[in-house]
Amino acid sequence: MWQQIFEAWAPLYAEPRFVPGDLREDFTRMTRIPVMTAGRRGMFSLFNDPDTGIRLPGQTNQREGRTHVTIATILRQLRVEGTRCVITFDQSHYRLRDMQTDEQHRVNMRALSEGGSFSFYYVSHAPFLFAFPSVSLMKQARTLLVQAGIPIQRFRTM
Repeated sequence: MWQQIFEAWAPLYAEPRFVPGDLREDFTRMTRIPVMTAGRRGMFSLFNDPDTGIRLPGQTNQREGRTHVTIATILRQLRVEGTRCVITFDQSHYRLRDMQTDEQHRVNMRALSEGGSFSFYYVSHAPFLFAFPSVSLMKQARTLLVQAGIPIQRFRTM
């Protein structure tokens, strides 16, 4: 769905480290999201699909791998020339039992804001963080999503 909505605005590419090499062809066929290759030119969006989600900033464990990505990595991805949006799957309900999911989302968005970026969450059974290098790009993407039929109440902002 994200690929179809962003195709003309900033085509979506999958971050390779979250798609095992032997599954890439099937992944692209099924999702229509090609895996990013070196030397990508022009405007694009990037899709992080960790198994679990985003490490909560300020926590001791900031390790990354196929299961997790950090806010620091998302900020680096946003600084790559041509990046309009970084979309990241974030199953945030697993983390801290004493912190509600919506507060975990706010912590992530606050950390992105402190890093000079802009963001919102798409909240559903499979939540996604949308991050942008500028507020104007965030507004453009949000408009595209609403025009595609995403209910505005599905978006969570700080």
